[in-house]
Amino acid sequence: MGLIFKNEAKSGRSMYIYYPECPVHSPYKVSLIGVLRDGGDRDSAEALLNMGLRELADEHWIIMVFPNPVDGRWNYELSADLPDDVSALDILLQEVTKPDNDPIKTDPVGIPLLSEMLRQWHPMFDCRYLIGLGSGASMAYSYAAMRPEEIAGVLGFGGGISDQALEKALYTPVSAVLSGASEKTAEYFIRANEAELKVEKPHLSIYENPLNPVSMVVRVYEESVPSGEIFKKVYGETFQNLRRMNTGLHGELYRFSDLSGPEFTWYLEDESLGCGPRTWLVHVPADLPENEKVPMVMFCHGGSDTPTEAAHMAKFHELGRKEHFITVYPWGSNRASWNINLLPDWPGDDVDYLTRLMDFMTANYPVDPSRIYMSGFSNGASMAMIVSMLHPEKVAALAYVDTNWPGNRWKRVDIRIEDVPAMKLALERKEPWMRMPVWTTYGTRETAYPVAKMHTQQYQYDFWKMFNNVEVKETPGIENPDPSGCGVPGDVVEWIAPNPVFPNHKYQINRFFTRDPDHENLYNYVMMHDKGHDVAPSDAELCWNYAKQFRRNPDGTVGRV
Repeated sequence: MGLIFKNEAKSGRSMYIYYPECPVHSPYKVSLIGVLRDGGDRDSAEALLNMGLRELADEHWIIMVFPNPVDGRWNYELSADLPDDVSALDILLQEVTKPDNDPIKTDPVGIPLLSEMLRQWHPMFDCRYLIGLGSGASMAYSYAAMRPEEIAGVLGFGGGISDQALEKALYTPVSAVLSGASEKTAEYFIRANEAELKVEKPHLSIYENPLNPVSMVVRVYEESVPSGEIFKKVYGETFQNLRRMNTGLHGELYRFSDLSGPEFTWYLEDESLGCGPRTWLVHVPADLPENEKVPMVMFCHGGSDTPTEAAHMAKFHELGRKEHFITVYPWGSNRASWNINLLPDWPGDDVDYLTRLMDFMTANYPVDPSRIYMSGFSNGASMAMIVSMLHPEKVAALAYVDTNWPGNRWKRVDIRIEDVPAMKLALERKEPWMRMPVWTTYGTRETAYPVAKMHTQQYQYDFWKMFNNVEVKETPGIENPDPSGCGVPGDVVEWIAPNPVFPNHKYQINRFFTRDPDHENLYNYVMMHDKGHDVAPSDAELCWNYAKQFRRNPDGTVGRV
């Protein structure tokens, strides 16, 4: 496609965009680098692309966007008499998913239609970075200080953060490589990253956060000349490792996962399942015990997401290395989302697809069929629920993250469980003795918090309590929600902070017990405080630690490992 020019309608500003030479929609991951330079001409953008950014973009599937400043200079001093460049960047960095300004068509709940998902590029919010030159470097520093939730890392040549930006700075970690930047710029990023001196050389210093090494600052004392070598080095050693999570009040830095190597196998448009071409990613740890069947976790991606993005978010495969289990990341049959409403005109039957995939894995890998666990995020968590409720005989336990199904994530809706196709069918099929161990995680910055009557969360936990013979108590209304924030507090409530890297990640575990004679803990509603719509670093581990206790017995009952 080459370099394109876009007049962006919402901001009234313009930018040049370079889309990499790769498919718009694929099972892999696309990231975004915004390049802030002085001037707004095409030649300056082309020159930077020719300097090495084009090669970098094509090799690593990066969208390069060159926002154009007004009158050739960025308003990093935040002057009220000049254009509001912070607000403009807020919009421009989001409006790179397509070259046009056509409105995105959505369904009644506000989810983009499949046609919209397939025609748009998908750089997620967790992988956006800035490169700044001239006044653009100063703008990059100021933007990263005031909008850290939008940016994971910044590379600047010269310049300095403005005093006006420092007054509004949030002191939230953004990793920075500073070449010849001002002293106060370095001081700001070192403080924001809570970084300590790690390496000191005559021409540079490296600072790292002692708990979280990806939260770092590289300070080069003299301004370097931008070059392809520098771009490649900074991307490979810094940007490529940085993931911005939707946790904490303004986002937090974490790392991406390494998905390369012989432990990973892609099945691309594979027809082995007998239900049309399907795509999925398998991880098999290298040191599995010989001649032994092991557990398997199937993790379903969120809406618009891909198996690669799901793997980076959840990192179940990393747990699999430690705990000796196999991980599968399937891609929805329509290559974007899951058929959670069991629509007949969907491109494929996702319940059939995923159960066939379970059978394929048990036939071709050392998978213990009694220890298959379902998980997922958002739309994929809904799919994990549906497979588990419709085929409990195949699933030992269900542990998922941040779904807003059924109902509407943005408002309360009065629906009946009996009117939700999958739930109705599950209750009709269910044997009275059938149980499903469930661990569900939700964030307090999610849209349906605090949980109240007619929220998506109420319908979920009412269903699973019904399924597991747990007492279903009435959920208070939004006018007077339960102080716990979770709708109905657990029979037992625990608080934990399990992650030493992020000691502020606090979980409220609400445990519910069956009315069966053994009173087992088969339903858990877990709230992570200050988490938005994302998978936090401890989410997968907590899911696994609960789920791994269970197996599915040959007679369909739940057993203990």
